[in-house]
Amino acid sequence: MDDIMSSLHELRQTLDSKISSCITEEKAQKIIADLINKVHPAQSKAVLPTTEDALLERFAAFAAKGKFAPEKTWTSEYGRKFGNMRNFLLAAKNNPAIIEGQKAVLSEGTNNIGGYLVPTEFSSEVIRLMTDASPIMQIANILPMSAWKRQIPKQLTNLQVGWVAENGTKAISNPTFGQIEQTAKVLATVIKCTDELIRDSAINLTQFLSEIVAEAMALEIERVALLGDGSNDPFYGILNTSGVNVVSMGSSTVTFDDISNLIFSLNETQAKDGVIVLSRAGLAKLMQLKDLKGQYVWCPPSASNPATIWNVPYVVCSQIPNAATSASVLTGGDKTFAFFGRFNKNLLISPREEMTVKVSQDASSWNSSDSSLESAFMTDQTWLRFTQALSINVTYGNAFSYLMFK
Repeated sequence: MDDIMSSLHELRQTLDSKISSCITEEKAQKIIADLINKVHPAQSKAVLPTTEDALLERFAAFAAKGKFAPEKTWTSEYGRKFGNMRNFLLAAKNNPAIIEGQKAVLSEGTNNIGGYLVPTEFSSEVIRLMTDASPIMQIANILPMSAWKRQIPKQLTNLQVGWVAENGTKAISNPTFGQIEQTAKVLATVIKCTDELIRDSAINLTQFLSEIVAEAMALEIERVALLGDGSNDPFYGILNTSGVNVVSMGSSTVTFDDISNLIFSLNETQAKDGVIVLSRAGLAKLMQLKDLKGQYVWCPPSASNPATIWNVPYVVCSQIPNAATSASVLTGGDKTFAFFGRFNKNLLISPREEMTVKVSQDASSWNSSDSSLESAFMTDQTWLRFTQALSINVTYGNAFSYLMFK
C-alpha cells in the first residue's frame, strides 16, 4: 500500500506542475502505467497453446509458479470411476466403452454427440477459475441453467401511483412483465497435447488443463457480455442491447462532466450497487481528472476498501477496445468505453451444468499460414476439444449506460 501511495503522490505532483512539456507528460504517463500495474496487475489475454512448443512453454510457466500440488482423487459417483483427469482422458482415448453411457448431446433436439461429460471435479474447477480470471463474471449475476432453454420473467414497467380526490375514481395500475428466453450456445476450445504430457504422472492435469480452459473461455465470455453484436456473436452484449443509455462526450476529450453524466444517466434504482467497467487505457485517462472542487476523481484503495472513481466501484477489463472509431467499429480509432450499471442484477451469465470433452488422436486441421495439414496422428498428439454451453443475457437495456471517450 505504501508504494501505491508514493506513486500516487508523485503522479499528482507531476500533474499539478505548471510546467507543460513533453518530458512532464511522458513522466506522468509512466507513473500512471506503473500505478495501474500496482493496483490492477495485468489481466492476461489468454492465448491457447496451439502447438507442441507453445504447450510446453505454458507448462513450464505453470511449473515455475509452484503448481505441482498432487492431484486430488476424484470422489463423485462418476469421477471416482477414474480417480483423476489423466485416467479419464486415457479412458476416453483408449477404452471409450468405459464411459459410453456418458456421451453428451451437443444441442437440444439433436442426436449429434458432443463428446463425453467431464466429471464435476474438473468442470467445477473450470467455473471457479473462470470467475477468478474474469472481473465481469465476478460482478455479473451467475445463474446456472440445467436445460438448453428456459424462460425467466422480467418486469417491463413499474406501478403507477397518483393522488385521488375525495370520492374520486382510483386508477388501477399493474406492472407489466415479459419473458427472457435463454438459449444455451456452445463455447468450444481445442488443446493439442503431446501423448507424453497426458501420460506423465507428475503433472496435475486437472489443475493445468482447467487453468488453460478457464482463462480462454472467461475472456471470450467477457468480450461477448460487453461487446457481442448478436450477429457474428451468439448474444447481444451491453454495447448492442436495445435501450442502453448512450452518454456522449461534451468536448474533444473526456472531462469530469462526462463521468458525472455517465453515473447520473441511470435512475436511483438502477444505479444502486452500480459498477463502472473500463479498460486500462480508460482508467489512465480518468486518473488525471478532477471534480468541480479540484479533487481527483480516482481514489486509491485503502486497507478495507477498493479503489473507486468518484466514489463508485469499478473493474478493469482487458476485452474493452482502446482504438474504437464508433460503437459499431471497434478498430482504427482512438476511443475506448466505460460501462456503468447494476451488473449483479441485470447481466445474466448462465452456464449449463455439464462440460464435455472429446479426445482424438486422429484429428487434423489445415494451417493456412503455410498451407500445410497438421495431424494429431502423425505427430503423436492427443487433441482435446472442451465445450461449455451457456447463455449470456442483458435483462434490461435501460439498466446500463456507456460512454465512449478519449
